[in-house]
Amino acid sequence: MARGMVFAGALVALLILSTASGPAAAQQMPDLRQMNGMALPSQDLPDGSVSVRVLRQTMGNNAVGVEVSVSGDGVTDKAPTDESGRAIFAGLGAGKTLVATVTVDGESLTSQPFQVPAKGGLRVILVSGLNGTASGAAGGPASGAAAPPGAPALPARPGIVVLGTQWRTIVDFAEEKLEIFHIFEFVNAGAAPVSVDKPIEVTLPADAEQASLLEGSAPSARIFERKLVVAGPFAPGRTLAQVAYRLPITGGRREVSIVLPVASMATNVILRRLGDTRLASPTLPQSQQADVEGKAYWTGTGPGMKAGETLTLVVEGMPHHPVWPRYTALTLAALVVATGLWVMFRVPVDPTARIKALEAQRTTLLARLQRLEQGGEPATEELRDERDAVLRDLEGVYALLDAERVRAGQAPAIRQAS
Repeated sequence: MARGMVFAGALVALLILSTASGPAAAQQMPDLRQMNGMALPSQDLPDGSVSVRVLRQTMGNNAVGVEVSVSGDGVTDKAPTDESGRAIFAGLGAGKTLVATVTVDGESLTSQPFQVPAKGGLRVILVSGLNGTASGAAGGPASGAAAPPGAPALPARPGIVVLGTQWRTIVDFAEEKLEIFHIFEFVNAGAAPVSVDKPIEVTLPADAEQASLLEGSAPSARIFERKLVVAGPFAPGRTLAQVAYRLPITGGRREVSIVLPVASMATNVILRRLGDTRLASPTLPQSQQADVEGKAYWTGTGPGMKAGETLTLVVEGMPHHPVWPRYTALTLAALVVATGLWVMFRVPVDPTARIKALEAQRTTLLARLQRLEQGGEPATEELRDERDAVLRDLEGVYALLDAERVRAGQAPAIRQAS
């Protein structure tokens, strides 16, 4: 990205291409290929209800009188579609995870898994014949066709947008820091622009560094003080906002949390594998390994989340360099400086207090060394490097102890066996 951040460009480009067809995509009418099988929240439906609309190829070309089934979590229910191509289901049980299925002209259609809400309902769309021509198979009106040139744009109306099935979070590593990419895919499944009460906001972690908006994001998206802001109205189809930032690594485990401003249809995570690196949370049921430009990645997909819920990623087994040797070195440097001042200016120094401080430092280092060598040789290169750093610090502490004891008229320190 501009301002000096070097990203995994090929990976991000691949993901952007997989989720967008070009800058004009968000300005066109809904793409039924994107919407097919999706379940979108709808507050104008009764609580816990599900409306499944079945189409042939185009909007308005309703499949009438076909039998739709919903099943899962011990639930099985069937209903025929009406003149609008809709089958309505109620009393399915809030929290149940179900799928909708239908057969149209010999073609079997299955929705993505959806969870029955306690408040409001869901609208599911299933479209047959998407591999055929764009004209309606039954001669129905193609209301999803593009407006003729010069036609006035449809006015925005109140509605909702959701995070589509292609929104994802990518976790990578660069310059000893965790590199996070969020590709937000806001979906408006309607035929007209949708206005929202206020801009959609996503707050980034408090210690996020170099936060930036990536190329391909919608003009309405901005980064402001570690916050992504996307203003409405939202055109039919998809609106992309792609954010990148870095987080410091201070240990082998790191949590990354963001609050979802709208409901999501799925949870997608891509994690670069370095050694024992793994995603400890959340548990995503659909996962696989992938190689991109010689780098190993883990990809996982799971169920969606409600608006206002917090997505917390827990990454474990990250490579890192412990910061304690730096603090130990600074302590030793301060002692060396104090010794130099005493030699140069004969500043009175209490040798007893200095000896006690050094002995305490020695005890801490010996305890750390014992833990590292418990059971024999450290198992990993990282632990062996830490062991070597501890031994170097011990040598320095013993040298200073010997000098202080001689200055105080005592015998040199006896080195304890590790």
